[in-house]
Amino acid sequence: MNKVKILPKVNIKKLAKKASKTLAKVYKKIEARPKKLKKIKKQTKSNSQIRFFQKLREEKEKQKRKEKFIKLQAIKERNLEKKRVKDEELKLKNKELRLKEEELKLKQAEQKLRELAEQRLQDQEQRRKEEDKRLREEAQRIRDEEKRVREAAEQRLRDEQQRIRDEHQRRRDEEQRKRDEEDKRKLEAEQRIKDEERRIKEEEQRKILEEEKRIDEAQKKLKEEDDRKRNEAEELRLKEWEKKFDEERKKSEQEEFLKEEELKQKEEERRQKLLTEEKNPNKIN
Repeated sequence: MNKVKILPKVNIKKLAKKASKTLAKVYKKIEARPKKLKKIKKQTKSNSQIRFFQKLREEKEKQKRKEKFIKLQAIKERNLEKKRVKDEELKLKNKELRLKEEELKLKQAEQKLRELAEQRLQDQEQRRKEEDKRLREEAQRIRDEEKRVREAAEQRLRDEQQRIRDEHQRRRDEEQRKRDEEDKRKLEAEQRIKDEERRIKEEEQRKILEEEKRIDEAQKKLKEEDDRKRNEAEELRLKEWEKKFDEERKKSEQEEFLKEEELKQKEEERRQKLLTEEKNPNKIN
């Protein structure tokens, strides 16, 4: 903790008493002077005497101002002393407040430790109950498993009979599915052709628009020669970006098409494999 720096105390009473004594001496000197001047005044009245009295009055005014300044300085020092005392009291109060906060934190920590200990005991009890419950559930699961095995054996017999009946239906459904897939592939091929034709048409239309745009730009270049270089550079960047965009788009479409063809090839291979397995009666369970 930072040490509190204690300022030396100023005795306001002693300082004021000392100032009063000094002022009293000054007043006595000033009061003593006019008596001598009166005698001089009776004897002579000259310009030097007038200047002397004027200087004396100025010294009195100066002494009054000095006295007033000393009083104000004493008041100022007294106020500073009061402020210093208040600051010291505030520091002590803040220190007490910090000590109380530390004490409160210690109490909260102790309370938290007690709560954690109680929680651990409760958790241990809960784990014990859960373990008992798990053992009961495990015993019930074993009984259920035995029952399930018996029922499964019976169900397998029924399923085998049903499987034989379903096999004939499955073959009929498979033939229908093949026909549906063939129709679907034909429709997809026709749709790809239409999409390609539409893409080619859009590409031609885009090229026509670009050509018209270049013609318009050429006409503008004749009228606006000052902006020709900037527009030409901007148009060149735009064309490069469009070309790059078209190339990437074409590449993406080609990759997508190749992926679709690969998926169809895999599907066809899987279908051929299933047909082979169906034709081989040894592989039928």
